[in-house]
Amino acid sequence: MASSEGPRRRRRGKKSEAKNKKKKEAGPTTVEDLPDHLFELILLRLGPSPCLVRAAAACKRWCRVVGNPGFLARFGPVHEQAPYVGDYHTVQGGEPLFVPSSPVVVDRSRFFLEFLPESGSWEIADSRGSLLLLTKKRAPQSWRDYSRRVRHYPDLMVCEPLTGLYQGILWPEDLDGTGRLGVFLLDGDDADRRVSTSNFRVLAAVDDAMACVFSTGRDGGWRIIYSEITSHVELPKLGPENFVGRANGTLYWGIDGCATAVLALDEATAEFSLAAFPETVWGPSHIRTSRIVGGEDGTLRVIRLIGNDLKVFARRHPGSDEDEWLLEMQLELPEATLRLPGREEHFFRQQAMVVAANTRYVLLTPSEKAWLFSVELDTMRVEREHERNKYAGEAYPCKLPWPPALTDHGRERR
Repeated sequence: MASSEGPRRRRRGKKSEAKNKKKKEAGPTTVEDLPDHLFELILLRLGPSPCLVRAAAACKRWCRVVGNPGFLARFGPVHEQAPYVGDYHTVQGGEPLFVPSSPVVVDRSRFFLEFLPESGSWEIADSRGSLLLLTKKRAPQSWRDYSRRVRHYPDLMVCEPLTGLYQGILWPEDLDGTGRLGVFLLDGDDADRRVSTSNFRVLAAVDDAMACVFSTGRDGGWRIIYSEITSHVELPKLGPENFVGRANGTLYWGIDGCATAVLALDEATAEFSLAAFPETVWGPSHIRTSRIVGGEDGTLRVIRLIGNDLKVFARRHPGSDEDEWLLEMQLELPEATLRLPGREEHFFRQQAMVVAANTRYVLLTPSEKAWLFSVELDTMRVEREHERNKYAGEAYPCKLPWPPALTDHGRERR
């Protein structure tokens, strides 16, 4: 009995030693041994953050998995919003300045615009995702003379600062001599509405309630769209200074002397119309004291100064029997700013002015002196020391490219 068990134990021992030796020769298991479907679950946990972009830049396999259309289609709803990394601010007489957001830490130098041709002659008109839309700075002369002088180089430019890619766009010759109400950057034409340097649209609003759309691709170029509103409504002369906001896929311009209507441009159809507002919500002095903003919840909001009271009105249940405007928040600016550094006693004897506004905050100043301060719309908290309060103009948000792409260290131009 004993003699028969001994050899069996020795044989099992030899098999075990062989397995251990084979395992030792194979080496330890690493993340590279994970199949793609399990690796995707790990990347999903990173969420729409700079970490995911860094992961995509780690090696070819990681980049392939993150950029795979199947990964984007499967986890698209989770990564709908690319990581917001900061804002571009316009600086009077200088270059646009990128200000990173906290707690996101990015290399500010990667967002400089020095890679553009004629880099000192551009100003930011709009932003979308990781892209910027820029226009040529105009000399103090007529638009027609300017157009003739610059016909040899692009009048508009779309660029992606992080990758150094850019594309110039010539203004259509048919519209030479017409004034602009504004130019705006839109998502691409594909089903996913993703935006990139090879997939975007530019919407330009011009005089006489006419719009034109530039799109990329094989059938791209400029397309001019005439709105029927011009046939039955006589509009006063409007300009870029009449622009009062962008919300939920619509652009708005205030009409001088009109307290109940604004000119609206639908981004999807490029059609103009008139949007009606209650006089208590909008008011006649809208250009300096009112802004229209949207929200992540799709609610349309009007930010308005009445006297020196900041009021936020929200529209609830539009298109239904319960459609109504409600006063959502209110703040008395003279009292709310008393303890802010630099506050002077004679401020707010006249009505304050709205400098800029978006879904996150409104930037204001008293009429007596350029003294910028901001009010957070979620909390109505007043701030003076924030970085953005140094710049008297619009802030253009910037996000990381999505889908993530490896950085082009050669700063490829197009």
